[in-house]
Amino acid sequence: MLNKGCILILFCILLSARVVFSQTQKITSFFFETDLSVLDERQKEAFRQFASELDTKDITSISIFGYCDDRGRKGYNDTLSVKRANYIKMLLEELSINTDKVKLLTGNGKVNLANPQNVIEQRAYNRRVDLVIGYTLKTFNNGDNILSDTLKVGDKIVLENILFENSRSVLLQESIPVLERITKIIKEKKQYNIAILGHICCNPPGRDVKDFETGEYNLSQARAKIIYDYLIYKGVEAKRLSYKGMMANFPLGKGEKADRRVELQITGINK
Repeated sequence: MLNKGCILILFCILLSARVVFSQTQKITSFFFETDLSVLDERQKEAFRQFASELDTKDITSISIFGYCDDRGRKGYNDTLSVKRANYIKMLLEELSINTDKVKLLTGNGKVNLANPQNVIEQRAYNRRVDLVIGYTLKTFNNGDNILSDTLKVGDKIVLENILFENSRSVLLQESIPVLERITKIIKEKKQYNIAILGHICCNPPGRDVKDFETGEYNLSQARAKIIYDYLIYKGVEAKRLSYKGMMANFPLGKGEKADRRVELQITGINK
């Protein structure tokens, strides 16, 4: 859900976003049980989902940082944190992700408690590996021709360069200038009623995947809704819009990157 705080953040980003950014990073963390250097099944599922959304051809660098909680001897924690980092590298290799792009792999040992409260939660968070994926420059089109005057009910338009954090319904910053241009065009083309359709990849038909922002299994719908909420916030009439999660029901046959998409579909034409 795009709450008032998120809208304010997006608005502030929009004020400063005038150029294409030279580097994109996706950062996520995976969490380990005490004394273990392998993930449990729940975290393995999170890793597989994260990896399924990586555009591997665009990766420029991978950095892996391992950590431990504050218990145990220094030498033990240093070794365990390195093992955890190497384990994540191994999982990347198993999924045929080119680990030659790993520019930094390090074990940072223990993380001290930040405060005396919530000790269990702090330690659970500190037993982790941070995975940082660097991407190449993204080139954005301005969307001038996305809504011609000859469209018919049922026609669909794929929105290029609308990017989300992996496994989340959170827009990446570099999507905002593109989305702003799309919003302007939709406001100008008042004759069209439009549905925003969210798609995911790499899943059986009829099944959505987890949105790690909310924990719910509705990622395709949540991504469509954040676009819907943004358009309304920017002044598009709500009666002209709808949204729907399409799950993985409509692969394009052009690879995983093409299947992870957001589309506009014409649902009505106002005379």
